Amino acid sequence: MNFPRKQTLKAMFCSLLVACLLAFSPVWVSAGEIVQTNAELVQAFQNLKVVGDDISAMVRFLWKNDEAWYTRWKMIEDAQKTIDCTYFIIDKDIFGQAYLGLLSKKARQGVKIRLMVDWRIAHSSYMKGVIDKLQEFSGLPNVQVKLYNSVVKNLGSLFTDFRKLAANNHDKIIITDEMTGIIGGRNIGADYYAGVGENPIVYRDSDVLMRGSHACKQLKEAFDEEWNYLKNTIVKPDKINLDNQSARLDLAYRVMSRYIGGRGLYNPKEIPNISDKLREALNEMNADVSKYKGITAFSSFDLWRGERAKPLKIIDKNARTGALNGITPALVKFIDASKDEILLQNPYVVLTEIAEAALERASKRGVKIVFHSNSGGSTDSLLPQAFLMNDITRLLQKMPTCRFLVAPTEKERLHSKVFVFDRQITVVGSYNMDPLSEQVNSEIVAAVNNKQFGTMVALRIWKDIEGRVVEYKNKVDERGNVVPAYGPENHLSPEVVKKMNLMRKLGWIRPLI
Repeated sequence: MNFPRKQTLKAMFCSLLVACLLAFSPVWVSAGEIVQTNAELVQAFQNLKVVGDDISAMVRFLWKNDEAWYTRWKMIEDAQKTIDCTYFIIDKDIFGQAYLGLLSKKARQGVKIRLMVDWRIAHSSYMKGVIDKLQEFSGLPNVQVKLYNSVVKNLGSLFTDFRKLAANNHDKIIITDEMTGIIGGRNIGADYYAGVGENPIVYRDSDVLMRGSHACKQLKEAFDEEWNYLKNTIVKPDKINLDNQSARLDLAYRVMSRYIGGRGLYNPKEIPNISDKLREALNEMNADVSKYKGITAFSSFDLWRGERAKPLKIIDKNARTGALNGITPALVKFIDASKDEILLQNPYVVLTEIAEAALERASKRGVKIVFHSNSGGSTDSLLPQAFLMNDITRLLQKMPTCRFLVAPTEKERLHSKVFVFDRQITVVGSYNMDPLSEQVNSEIVAAVNNKQFGTMVALRIWKDIEGRVVEYKNKVDERGNVVPAYGPENHLSPEVVKKMNLMRKLGWIRPLI
Protein backbone atom coordinates (compact mmCIF):
# COMPACT_ATOMS: atom_id res chain seq x y z
CA MET A 1 0.00 0.00 0.00
CA ASN A 2 1.37 3.42 -0.98
CA PHE A 3 1.30 6.31 1.52
CA PRO A 4 1.43 10.01 0.64
CA ARG A 5 4.96 11.38 0.99
CA LYS A 6 4.00 13.65 3.96
CA GLN A 7 2.53 10.74 5.91
CA THR A 8 5.49 8.52 5.05
CA LEU A 9 7.93 11.11 6.34
CA LYS A 10 5.83 11.59 9.47
CA ALA A 11 5.75 7.81 10.09
CA MET A 12 9.49 7.55 9.53
CA PHE A 13 10.12 10.44 11.93
CA CYS A 14 7.91 8.86 14.62
CA SER A 15 9.63 5.52 14.22
CA LEU A 16 13.03 7.14 14.46
CA LEU A 17 11.98 9.10 17.55
CA VAL A 18 10.69 5.96 19.26
CA ALA A 19 13.88 4.10 18.37
CA CYS A 20 16.02 6.90 19.81
CA LEU A 21 13.99 7.01 22.99
CA LEU A 22 14.31 3.26 23.39
CA ALA A 23 18.02 3.38 22.65
CA PHE A 24 18.76 6.11 25.14
CA SER A 25 16.08 5.35 27.73
CA PRO A 26 18.11 3.88 30.58
CA VAL A 27 16.89 1.51 33.25
CA TRP A 28 17.36 1.77 36.98
CA VAL A 29 20.29 -0.59 37.15
CA SER A 30 22.34 1.45 34.69
CA ALA A 31 21.02 4.94 34.15
CA GLY A 32 17.79 5.66 35.96
CA GLU A 33 14.46 6.45 34.37
CA ILE A 34 13.52 9.43 32.26
CA VAL A 35 10.76 11.14 34.17
CA GLN A 36 8.12 13.75 33.36
CA THR A 37 8.45 17.42 34.18
CA ASN A 38 8.24 17.94 37.92
CA ALA A 39 6.13 21.05 38.60
CA GLU A 40 7.21 21.16 42.26
CA LEU A 41 10.86 21.30 41.27
CA VAL A 42 10.12 24.04 38.75
CA GLN A 43 8.39 25.98 41.51
CA ALA A 44 11.32 25.45 43.87
CA PHE A 45 13.60 26.85 41.18
CA GLN A 46 11.31 29.83 40.59
CA ASN A 47 11.28 30.57 44.31
CA LEU A 48 15.04 31.16 44.32
CA LYS A 49 15.37 34.91 44.75
CA VAL A 50 17.38 36.80 42.15
CA VAL A 51 17.17 40.35 40.84
CA GLY A 52 15.36 40.79 37.53
CA ASP A 53 12.92 38.79 35.45
CA ASP A 54 15.15 37.61 32.60
CA ILE A 55 16.96 34.56 33.96
CA SER A 56 17.93 32.98 30.63
CA ALA A 57 21.54 32.23 29.73
CA MET A 58 23.35 30.13 27.18
CA VAL A 59 24.70 27.14 29.07
CA ARG A 60 27.31 24.51 28.26
CA PHE A 61 28.23 21.58 30.51
CA LEU A 62 31.98 20.90 30.44
CA TRP A 63 33.12 17.43 31.47
CA LYS A 64 36.13 16.87 29.19
CA ASN A 65 39.39 18.09 30.69
CA ASP A 66 40.86 19.42 27.44
CA GLU A 67 37.71 21.41 26.60
CA ALA A 68 37.64 22.82 30.11
CA TRP A 69 41.15 24.21 29.58
CA TYR A 70 40.39 25.51 26.08
CA THR A 71 37.30 27.26 27.44
CA ARG A 72 39.22 29.19 30.06
CA TRP A 73 41.98 30.06 27.61
CA LYS A 74 39.57 31.33 24.96
CA MET A 75 37.45 33.30 27.42
CA ILE A 76 40.49 35.22 28.58
CA GLU A 77 42.01 35.58 25.11
CA ASP A 78 38.73 37.07 23.86
CA ALA A 79 38.22 39.47 26.80
CA GLN A 80 38.14 43.13 25.77
CA LYS A 81 37.33 45.10 28.94
CA THR A 82 37.31 43.18 32.22
CA ILE A 83 38.36 39.87 33.76
CA ASP A 84 37.33 38.91 37.30
CA CYS A 85 38.65 35.57 38.53
CA THR A 86 39.07 33.73 41.80
CA TYR A 87 40.61 30.30 42.33
CA PHE A 88 41.31 28.09 45.30
CA ILE A 89 44.53 26.85 43.64
CA ILE A 90 46.75 28.22 40.90
CA ASP A 91 49.43 25.56 40.64
CA LYS A 92 53.13 26.17 40.10
CA ASP A 93 53.19 23.97 36.97
CA ILE A 94 53.01 25.02 33.31
CA PHE A 95 49.23 25.47 33.51
CA GLY A 96 49.42 27.86 36.45
CA GLN A 97 52.33 29.84 35.00
CA ALA A 98 50.74 30.05 31.54
CA TYR A 99 47.46 31.20 33.08
CA LEU A 100 49.21 34.08 34.82
CA GLY A 101 51.16 34.77 31.64
CA LEU A 102 47.93 35.05 29.65
CA LEU A 103 46.43 37.38 32.25
CA SER A 104 49.60 39.48 32.07
CA LYS A 105 49.24 39.77 28.31
CA LYS A 106 45.62 40.91 28.64
CA ALA A 107 46.57 43.48 31.31
CA ARG A 108 49.15 44.99 28.95
CA GLN A 109 46.40 45.18 26.31
CA GLY A 110 44.36 47.38 28.66
CA VAL A 111 41.95 44.81 30.11
CA LYS A 112 41.13 45.48 33.78
CA ILE A 113 41.82 42.40 35.87
CA ARG A 114 40.94 41.38 39.42
CA LEU A 115 42.48 38.11 40.61
CA MET A 116 41.98 36.45 44.01
CA VAL A 117 43.47 33.27 45.47
CA ASP A 118 42.90 31.70 48.86
CA TRP A 119 45.51 32.86 51.44
CA ARG A 120 46.22 29.44 52.98
CA ILE A 121 46.60 27.62 49.70
CA ALA A 122 48.77 30.43 48.33
CA HIS A 123 51.19 29.75 51.20
CA SER A 124 51.16 25.97 50.71
CA SER A 125 53.34 23.66 48.63
CA TYR A 126 50.69 23.65 45.89
CA MET A 127 51.69 27.19 44.98
CA LYS A 128 55.33 27.28 46.00
CA GLY A 129 56.90 30.24 44.23
CA VAL A 130 53.58 31.48 42.85
CA ILE A 131 53.24 34.32 45.38
CA ASP A 132 56.40 35.85 43.93
CA LYS A 133 54.78 35.69 40.50
CA LEU A 134 51.57 37.20 41.87
CA GLN A 135 53.59 40.08 43.29
CA GLU A 136 55.14 40.69 39.89
CA PHE A 137 51.76 40.39 38.18
CA SER A 138 50.22 42.91 40.59
CA GLY A 139 52.67 45.56 39.39
CA LEU A 140 51.17 45.61 35.90
CA PRO A 141 48.75 48.38 34.98
CA ASN A 142 45.04 47.49 35.24
CA VAL A 143 45.72 44.67 37.75
CA GLN A 144 44.54 44.09 41.32
CA VAL A 145 45.44 40.93 43.25
CA LYS A 146 44.19 39.76 46.66
CA LEU A 147 44.64 36.76 48.94
CA TYR A 148 41.43 35.71 50.68
CA ASN A 149 41.08 35.69 54.49
CA SER A 150 44.59 36.29 55.77
CA VAL A 151 45.43 34.13 58.78
CA VAL A 152 47.60 36.98 60.09
CA LYS A 153 44.69 39.44 59.99
CA ASN A 154 42.24 36.95 61.47
CA LEU A 155 44.19 35.48 64.39
CA GLY A 156 41.59 36.79 66.85
CA SER A 157 39.15 34.18 65.54
CA LEU A 158 41.37 31.49 67.04
CA PHE A 159 39.74 32.25 70.39
CA THR A 160 36.20 33.12 69.24
CA ASP A 161 35.29 30.99 66.20
CA PHE A 162 38.09 28.82 64.85
CA ARG A 163 36.08 28.10 61.71
CA LYS A 164 36.43 31.75 60.66
CA LEU A 165 40.17 31.32 60.76
CA ALA A 166 39.91 28.10 58.74
CA ALA A 167 37.44 29.53 56.21
CA ASN A 168 38.64 29.22 52.62
CA ASN A 169 37.43 30.78 49.42
CA HIS A 170 36.62 27.58 47.54
CA ASP A 171 34.97 29.42 44.62
CA LYS A 172 36.30 28.91 41.10
CA ILE A 173 35.05 31.79 38.95
CA ILE A 174 36.02 33.57 35.75
CA ILE A 175 33.88 36.42 34.41
CA THR A 176 34.89 38.20 31.21
CA ASP A 177 33.40 41.48 30.01
CA GLU A 178 30.52 40.93 32.48
CA MET A 179 28.91 38.68 29.85
CA THR A 180 30.61 35.25 29.92
CA GLY A 181 31.29 33.21 33.05
CA ILE A 182 32.45 29.80 34.16
CA ILE A 183 32.25 28.04 37.52
CA GLY A 184 32.75 24.46 38.64
CA GLY A 185 35.14 22.14 40.41
CA ARG A 186 38.36 22.72 38.47
CA ASN A 187 41.28 24.76 39.76
CA ILE A 188 44.22 25.88 37.61
CA GLY A 189 46.70 23.03 37.34
CA ALA A 190 47.55 19.94 35.33
CA ASP A 191 45.51 17.68 37.63
CA TYR A 192 42.31 19.16 36.20
CA TYR A 193 43.13 19.34 32.46
CA ALA A 194 45.42 16.39 31.71
CA GLY A 195 44.25 13.18 30.10
CA VAL A 196 44.23 9.87 31.95
CA GLY A 197 47.79 8.60 32.26
CA GLU A 198 49.39 11.95 31.39
CA ASN A 199 49.82 13.12 34.99
CA PRO A 200 50.27 11.40 38.38
CA ILE A 201 46.87 12.83 39.39
CA VAL A 202 44.02 13.31 36.90
CA TYR A 203 40.61 14.36 38.17
CA ARG A 204 37.23 13.65 36.62
CA ASP A 205 35.56 17.04 37.06
CA SER A 206 32.76 19.28 35.79
CA ASP A 207 32.19 22.96 34.99
CA VAL A 208 29.33 25.02 33.64
CA LEU A 209 29.92 27.78 31.09
CA MET A 210 27.29 30.51 30.79
CA ARG A 211 26.71 33.59 28.68
CA GLY A 212 24.26 36.32 29.60
CA SER A 213 24.29 39.62 31.45
CA HIS A 214 21.86 38.36 34.09
CA ALA A 215 23.90 35.29 35.02
CA CYS A 216 27.18 37.20 35.02
CA LYS A 217 25.69 39.98 37.14
CA GLN A 218 24.88 37.33 39.75
CA LEU A 219 28.39 35.89 39.42
CA LYS A 220 29.93 39.34 39.83
CA GLU A 221 27.88 39.96 42.99
CA ALA A 222 29.18 36.66 44.39
CA PHE A 223 32.74 37.60 43.43
CA ASP A 224 32.43 41.06 44.98
CA GLU A 225 31.08 39.61 48.25
CA GLU A 226 34.38 37.82 48.86
CA TRP A 227 36.63 40.37 47.13
CA ASN A 228 35.51 43.12 49.52
CA TYR A 229 36.09 41.12 52.73
CA LEU A 230 38.15 43.37 54.99
CA LYS A 231 40.58 40.66 56.11
CA ASN A 232 41.83 39.91 52.65
CA THR A 233 45.45 40.78 51.86
CA ILE A 234 46.25 43.09 48.97
CA VAL A 235 49.19 41.72 46.98
CA LYS A 236 51.66 44.43 46.02
CA PRO A 237 54.89 44.34 44.00
CA ASP A 238 58.13 43.78 45.86
CA LYS A 239 59.89 47.05 46.61
CA ILE A 240 63.15 45.36 45.70
CA ASN A 241 62.72 42.71 43.00
CA LEU A 242 65.63 40.26 43.17
CA ASP A 243 64.11 37.73 40.77
CA ASN A 244 62.21 39.15 37.78
CA GLN A 245 59.27 36.87 36.94
CA SER A 246 57.61 38.77 34.10
CA ALA A 247 59.77 37.24 31.37
CA ARG A 248 59.11 33.76 32.78
CA LEU A 249 55.34 34.31 32.80
CA ASP A 250 55.43 35.63 29.26
CA LEU A 251 57.48 32.60 28.22
CA ALA A 252 54.99 30.21 29.86
CA TYR A 253 52.16 31.89 27.94
CA ARG A 254 54.03 31.52 24.64
CA VAL A 255 54.89 27.87 25.30
CA MET A 256 51.27 26.98 26.14
CA SER A 257 49.76 29.05 23.33
CA ARG A 258 52.00 27.45 20.73
CA TYR A 259 51.48 23.93 22.06
CA ILE A 260 47.69 23.94 22.40
CA GLY A 261 47.47 25.49 18.94
CA GLY A 262 49.08 22.35 17.51
CA ARG A 263 52.38 24.00 16.58
CA GLY A 264 54.59 21.92 18.81
CA LEU A 265 57.21 23.05 21.30
CA TYR A 266 58.81 26.47 21.48
CA ASN A 267 62.31 26.42 20.01
CA PRO A 268 64.90 28.36 22.06
CA LYS A 269 66.53 29.40 18.79
CA GLU A 270 63.42 31.45 17.98
CA ILE A 271 64.10 33.73 20.97
CA PRO A 272 66.97 36.14 20.33
CA ASN A 273 69.39 36.88 23.18
CA ILE A 274 67.70 34.47 25.60
CA SER A 275 69.47 34.27 28.96
CA ASP A 276 70.79 31.00 30.31
CA LYS A 277 68.21 31.16 33.11
CA LEU A 278 65.31 31.61 30.69
CA ARG A 279 66.69 28.91 28.41
CA GLU A 280 66.68 26.53 31.37
CA ALA A 281 63.11 27.59 32.21
CA LEU A 282 62.06 27.04 28.59
CA ASN A 283 63.49 23.53 28.58
CA GLU A 284 61.58 22.78 31.80
CA MET A 285 58.34 24.16 30.35
CA ASN A 286 58.74 22.22 27.12
CA ALA A 287 59.35 19.01 29.05
CA ASP A 288 56.30 19.73 31.20
CA VAL A 289 53.80 20.66 28.50
CA SER A 290 54.87 17.89 26.12
CA LYS A 291 53.42 15.30 28.53
CA TYR A 292 49.89 16.47 27.75
CA LYS A 293 49.14 14.99 24.34
CA GLY A 294 45.41 15.69 24.55
CA ILE A 295 45.50 19.50 24.58
CA THR A 296 46.73 20.28 21.06
CA ALA A 297 43.42 21.01 19.29
CA PHE A 298 42.65 24.53 20.54
CA SER A 299 42.68 26.00 17.03
CA SER A 300 39.54 24.03 16.14
CA PHE A 301 37.75 24.67 19.45
CA ASP A 302 34.46 26.56 19.53
CA LEU A 303 33.27 28.08 22.79
CA TRP A 304 29.66 27.48 21.78
CA ARG A 305 28.25 24.64 19.69
CA GLY A 306 24.67 25.71 19.12
CA GLU A 307 23.64 25.81 22.79
CA ARG A 308 20.40 27.63 23.46
CA ALA A 309 19.31 29.82 26.35
CA LYS A 310 18.00 28.07 29.46
CA PRO A 311 16.69 29.30 32.81
CA LEU A 312 19.69 29.62 35.11
CA LYS A 313 20.24 31.03 38.59
CA ILE A 314 23.42 31.48 40.59
CA ILE A 315 23.29 30.31 44.22
CA ASP A 316 25.97 31.77 46.45
CA LYS A 317 27.33 31.06 49.90
CA ASN A 318 29.74 33.18 51.92
CA ALA A 319 32.51 31.62 53.91
CA ARG A 320 32.16 31.49 57.70
CA THR A 321 33.19 35.15 57.52
CA GLY A 322 29.81 36.22 56.05
CA ALA A 323 26.10 35.69 56.55
CA LEU A 324 24.96 34.51 53.11
CA ASN A 325 24.29 30.76 52.96
CA GLY A 326 21.94 29.96 50.10
CA ILE A 327 23.21 26.66 48.72
CA THR A 328 22.22 24.13 51.39
CA PRO A 329 18.64 25.45 51.78
CA ALA A 330 18.20 25.38 47.99
CA LEU A 331 19.48 21.81 47.71
CA VAL A 332 17.18 20.70 50.53
CA LYS A 333 14.20 22.25 48.71
CA PHE A 334 15.18 20.44 45.52
CA ILE A 335 15.53 17.17 47.42
CA ASP A 336 12.12 17.65 49.05
CA ALA A 337 10.51 18.39 45.68
CA SER A 338 12.03 15.38 43.88
CA LYS A 339 9.73 12.48 43.03
CA ASP A 340 11.74 9.95 41.05
CA GLU A 341 15.52 10.23 41.02
CA ILE A 342 18.33 12.17 42.69
CA LEU A 343 21.84 11.81 41.27
CA LEU A 344 24.67 13.10 43.46
CA GLN A 345 28.14 13.11 41.95
CA ASN A 346 30.50 14.39 44.62
CA PRO A 347 34.06 13.54 45.69
CA TYR A 348 33.61 13.97 49.45
CA VAL A 349 30.44 12.74 51.16
CA VAL A 350 30.24 13.51 54.88
CA LEU A 351 26.57 14.27 55.30
CA THR A 352 25.45 16.92 57.73
CA GLU A 353 22.26 16.39 59.75
CA ILE A 354 20.18 18.64 57.49
CA ALA A 355 21.35 16.91 54.27
CA GLU A 356 20.90 13.42 55.71
CA ALA A 357 17.40 14.22 56.98
CA ALA A 358 16.32 15.58 53.58
CA LEU A 359 17.63 12.52 51.74
CA GLU A 360 15.96 10.21 54.25
CA ARG A 361 12.63 11.97 53.60
CA ALA A 362 13.13 11.49 49.87
CA SER A 363 13.88 7.79 50.29
CA LYS A 364 10.72 7.32 52.34
CA ARG A 365 8.78 8.77 49.39
CA GLY A 366 10.35 6.14 47.14
CA VAL A 367 12.79 8.47 45.37
CA LYS A 368 15.80 6.64 43.92
CA ILE A 369 19.02 8.16 45.30
CA VAL A 370 22.37 7.47 43.68
CA PHE A 371 25.70 8.63 45.09
CA HIS A 372 28.73 8.57 42.82
CA SER A 373 31.79 9.34 44.94
CA ASN A 374 35.34 8.38 45.78
CA SER A 375 36.60 5.52 47.91
CA GLY A 376 39.73 5.25 50.02
CA GLY A 377 41.42 3.92 46.89
CA SER A 378 40.65 6.88 44.64
CA THR A 379 40.45 9.88 46.94
CA ASP A 380 43.02 12.61 47.48
CA SER A 381 41.85 12.93 51.11
CA LEU A 382 41.33 9.90 53.36
CA LEU A 383 39.57 11.78 56.17
CA PRO A 384 36.19 12.12 54.38
CA GLN A 385 36.38 8.45 53.42
CA ALA A 386 37.05 7.50 57.02
CA PHE A 387 33.92 9.30 58.18
CA LEU A 388 31.94 7.76 55.32
CA MET A 389 33.18 4.41 56.58
CA ASN A 390 31.47 5.25 59.88
CA ASP A 391 28.24 6.26 58.15
CA ILE A 392 27.70 3.99 55.17
CA THR A 393 25.90 1.08 56.87
CA ARG A 394 23.53 3.46 58.67
CA LEU A 395 22.85 5.52 55.53
CA LEU A 396 21.99 2.49 53.41
CA GLN A 397 19.73 1.16 56.17
CA LYS A 398 17.89 4.46 56.68
CA MET A 399 17.61 5.09 52.93
CA PRO A 400 16.56 1.79 51.32
CA THR A 401 16.19 3.38 47.87
CA CYS A 402 19.81 4.59 47.98
CA ARG A 403 22.77 3.19 46.07
CA PHE A 404 26.36 4.12 46.87
CA LEU A 405 28.77 3.74 43.94
CA VAL A 406 32.44 4.59 44.46
CA ALA A 407 35.51 4.90 42.28
CA PRO A 408 37.85 2.09 43.36
CA THR A 409 41.27 3.37 42.20
CA GLU A 410 43.13 6.58 41.36
CA LYS A 411 42.38 5.99 37.67
CA GLU A 412 38.77 6.96 38.36
CA ARG A 413 39.53 9.78 40.84
CA LEU A 414 36.52 12.09 41.11
CA HIS A 415 36.38 15.84 41.77
CA SER A 416 33.07 16.66 40.08
CA LYS A 417 30.31 18.35 42.11
CA VAL A 418 27.01 17.80 40.26
CA PHE A 419 23.43 17.24 41.47
CA VAL A 420 20.56 16.25 39.17
CA PHE A 421 16.99 16.22 40.51
CA ASP A 422 14.42 14.30 38.41
CA ARG A 423 16.48 15.35 35.39
CA GLN A 424 14.69 18.69 35.73
CA ILE A 425 17.06 20.75 37.88
CA THR A 426 20.83 20.46 37.49
CA VAL A 427 23.24 22.03 39.97
CA VAL A 428 26.94 22.39 39.10
CA GLY A 429 29.62 24.19 41.06
CA SER A 430 32.24 23.99 43.80
CA TYR A 431 30.03 22.64 46.61
CA ASN A 432 31.04 19.39 48.30
CA MET A 433 28.61 17.32 50.40
CA ASP A 434 30.41 17.88 53.67
CA PRO A 435 30.39 20.24 56.68
CA LEU A 436 33.31 22.24 55.27
CA SER A 437 31.30 23.33 52.23
CA GLU A 438 28.02 23.68 54.08
CA GLN A 439 29.26 25.65 57.08
CA VAL A 440 32.82 26.97 56.60
CA ASN A 441 34.00 27.68 53.05
CA SER A 442 32.81 30.10 50.40
CA GLU A 443 31.07 28.16 47.61
CA ILE A 444 29.12 28.88 44.45
CA VAL A 445 26.86 26.82 42.17
CA ALA A 446 24.60 27.33 39.17
CA ALA A 447 21.11 25.81 39.00
CA VAL A 448 19.72 25.09 35.52
CA ASN A 449 16.01 24.39 34.99
CA ASN A 450 15.84 22.44 31.76
CA LYS A 451 14.78 18.84 31.12
CA GLN A 452 17.01 18.29 28.12
CA PHE A 453 20.07 19.66 29.92
CA GLY A 454 19.31 17.60 33.04
CA THR A 455 18.90 14.41 31.01
CA MET A 456 22.17 15.03 29.19
CA VAL A 457 24.07 15.60 32.44
CA ALA A 458 22.43 12.55 34.07
CA LEU A 459 23.48 10.33 31.16
CA ARG A 460 26.99 11.75 31.41
CA ILE A 461 27.11 10.77 35.10
CA TRP A 462 25.93 7.25 34.27
CA LYS A 463 28.61 7.06 31.59
CA ASP A 464 31.18 7.86 34.29
CA ILE A 465 29.72 5.13 36.46
CA GLU A 466 29.53 2.29 33.94
CA GLY A 467 32.32 -0.21 34.60
CA ARG A 468 34.24 2.22 36.80
CA VAL A 469 32.74 1.73 40.26
CA VAL A 470 32.16 -0.73 43.05
CA GLU A 471 28.94 -0.63 45.06
CA TYR A 472 28.69 -0.55 48.82
CA LYS A 473 25.83 -2.74 50.09
CA ASN A 474 24.26 -4.03 53.29
CA LYS A 475 22.94 -7.46 54.24
CA VAL A 476 21.06 -8.98 57.17
CA ASP A 477 23.11 -11.53 59.14
CA GLU A 478 21.84 -14.72 60.77
CA ARG A 479 20.89 -12.77 63.90
CA GLY A 480 18.80 -10.27 61.98
CA ASN A 481 21.35 -7.44 62.24
CA VAL A 482 22.07 -5.14 59.32
CA VAL A 483 25.77 -5.43 58.50
CA PRO A 484 27.98 -4.52 55.52
CA ALA A 485 27.75 -6.95 52.62
CA TYR A 486 30.41 -5.07 50.66
CA GLY A 487 32.30 -2.07 51.98
CA PRO A 488 35.72 -0.40 52.06
CA GLU A 489 37.30 -3.45 53.74
CA ASN A 490 36.37 -5.60 50.75
CA HIS A 491 38.35 -3.74 48.10
CA LEU A 492 40.97 -1.53 49.79
CA SER A 493 44.44 -2.56 50.89
CA PRO A 494 44.89 -3.44 54.59
CA GLU A 495 47.20 -0.43 54.95
CA VAL A 496 44.55 2.02 53.72
CA VAL A 497 41.84 0.41 55.86
CA LYS A 498 44.10 0.67 58.90
CA LYS A 499 44.64 4.38 58.30
CA MET A 500 40.92 4.96 57.83
CA ASN A 501 40.11 3.05 61.03
CA LEU A 502 42.43 5.36 62.96
CA MET A 503 41.04 8.51 61.32
CA ARG A 504 37.40 7.59 61.86
CA LYS A 505 37.94 7.88 65.62
CA LEU A 506 38.64 11.62 65.30
CA GLY A 507 35.00 12.61 65.65
CA TRP A 508 35.86 16.09 66.94
CA ILE A 509 37.31 17.06 63.55
CA ARG A 510 34.15 16.21 61.57
CA PRO A 511 32.88 19.86 61.41
CA LEU A 512 36.05 20.80 59.52
CA ILE A 513 35.92 17.95 56.98
